[in-house]
Amino acid sequence: MPRFLSFGVLLGFLLTGLWACENKPEEVEALSRKVIEVETGFDIEGIYSQTANLKAVLTAPEMRRVRADTLYVEFPQSIHVDFYNELGVKESVLQAKYAKYLETLGRIWLQDSVLVYNFKGDTLRCLNLWWIQQEERFYTEDSVWIRTPTQQIDGTGLTAKADFSQYTILHARGPVAVPDSLNAAAN
Repeated sequence: MPRFLSFGVLLGFLLTGLWACENKPEEVEALSRKVIEVETGFDIEGIYSQTANLKAVLTAPEMRRVRADTLYVEFPQSIHVDFYNELGVKESVLQAKYAKYLETLGRIWLQDSVLVYNFKGDTLRCLNLWWIQQEERFYTEDSVWIRTPTQQIDGTGLTAKADFSQYTILHARGPVAVPDSLNAAAN
């Protein structure tokens, strides 16, 4: 009987304690609120190298590093990147009015007036472009406009090397010059 009584008393205290405990809605919300930390830098210059070789130099007027559910770095005013070959010679340039680097994915989202060009005279313009850092390539599913010294190619969808030395337009529009070597193979 004493065990039953002590169990009943303990259960009563627990139940009373559960009903007596009440949190204010503000306290509950504060505990469940997601914390976002933002670090901001101005007049940014970043140098990217691989195996002691300069690969790229990034400049931007403003950079925000955001720590939230997903870590990311954004460039809200603009971004400019110069790419270099293995000899340290500048090969191509990338510019956009906005960029967002998703650190855990190793991908960069470029948006608004995206421009990529190389010093052979090839130029790409598009509205949005993904840059996959590990693969050193770009892709988009949006409209693209490419100008070379000899052609003007428009289309939808593109994959390209980061230095823009090779690219494929998924759905080209308008006249496209076919190299003589491919013409001969078709005949």
